[in-house]
Amino acid sequence: MRPLYLLLRIVLPYVMVLFYRKSRSINGQRRFNAQTIFVCNHPSAFIDPLVAGNYQMPVLYFVTRGDIFKWWLKPVTWACHMVPIFRKAEDGAESMDKNKNSFRYLRKVLMRKKSLILFGEGYTDNTFIRSLKPIKKGPARIGFDTMVECNWAEDIKVQAIGLNYSHPKHFRSDVVVSFGTPINLKEYKEIYEKNPSQAITKLTRAVQSSMQEQITYVDQKDLAPFVENLMILTRKGMNHFHHDATIPLLERHAYSKALATKVNETYDAEADYWKDLKGAVTTYFDKLKKANINENWVSKYADNESKKTLTTILIFLLCLPLTLVGLVHQFIPYFIIKKFVESRFKRDVFWSGVKLLVGATLSTIYNFAFIFLFYAYVYPNYWLAVAYFLIVPALSGLFAYMQINKLKDAMAYKKANEKQLAELVPERKKILAEIEKMGLN
Repeated sequence: MRPLYLLLRIVLPYVMVLFYRKSRSINGQRRFNAQTIFVCNHPSAFIDPLVAGNYQMPVLYFVTRGDIFKWWLKPVTWACHMVPIFRKAEDGAESMDKNKNSFRYLRKVLMRKKSLILFGEGYTDNTFIRSLKPIKKGPARIGFDTMVECNWAEDIKVQAIGLNYSHPKHFRSDVVVSFGTPINLKEYKEIYEKNPSQAITKLTRAVQSSMQEQITYVDQKDLAPFVENLMILTRKGMNHFHHDATIPLLERHAYSKALATKVNETYDAEADYWKDLKGAVTTYFDKLKKANINENWVSKYADNESKKTLTTILIFLLCLPLTLVGLVHQFIPYFIIKKFVESRFKRDVFWSGVKLLVGATLSTIYNFAFIFLFYAYVYPNYWLAVAYFLIVPALSGLFAYMQINKLKDAMAYKKANEKQLAELVPERKKILAEIEKMGLN
């Protein structure tokens, strides 16, 4: 285990607790020497390997697109257990020769009883939808090539990972990391020896099926916005901005999966009841967008029949001293990282991961001076100063972020057109009644 990888395994759980509001792992591996090829979906580019690696125990090597392996990054990529895979379209005709060396190395990793993570979809879409692209055959090929090289003596497995984000790029969102049942490659020996191509195809399909079971999988991608809107209205699913916070995360994950499965199995574009529901949902959300009204506000107004924001404002004022402490510790790092990342990375699917790592690093450097400031001006004890450095900047910054966002939302809600809110409430209730009638709630 290399030093930087070890450091990340130690520090990353702490960073993840701050970055995600709630997180859960289902059926994760608990052995260091798992000797498993993990095949993961890829909804959020750079943050996916961090999340997939954080919520399980095995020592992992990450199969990564080759174009990021610049000469000046080699010490970092080596130390983080990253192995390059090159594509002919992006990396030129020499990519296949380069991959031979990588595949040879990956086989050695597996035979040393370590594990691999590959992203079976190959790339991340610019727009996040709850679905899955076809899984590539590379993981199966690597697995079978290793079994042949070791004469089928090793106990190598393939296991699907489903990353389920409430939203893949937002701070303080939620994530469920769900692991499928491991598939033992020895079970494919007879098929592979008769027809290698058939064995590779069969294994890849099994991984695809297992991964679909781990995520909210919408079969028809054009129905993904409709399914997302149903989750928003019921407030029971994995949507980051619109959910009932009292519902446990795993229940929201299960509901999201069940809702998508129900739509996959029963949706009929020609059936009047589906057309009516889909049309009503589309019309409702079009009205929200046109009026610049948040669906949460309609839900609140339906419960209270008035725009109550006084409590939020009073809490903000009472907690203002702690909010200011958080701003002192985190505003400058936050502002710098936000501007840098969002200007340099045009694809926002990279933002969350880069902000997480670079932001944590910059915040640590910036706040390091507070150890000495605490010692000099608060209390002359370095142990207490270090404890302050480890706890206060992170927690106070998180508190400030949450309080400011709550205040901004309350002020925007206060400005919303009350007549439009009142008109939307009965329309929302009617749609919810139809959702319940169709068993989608």
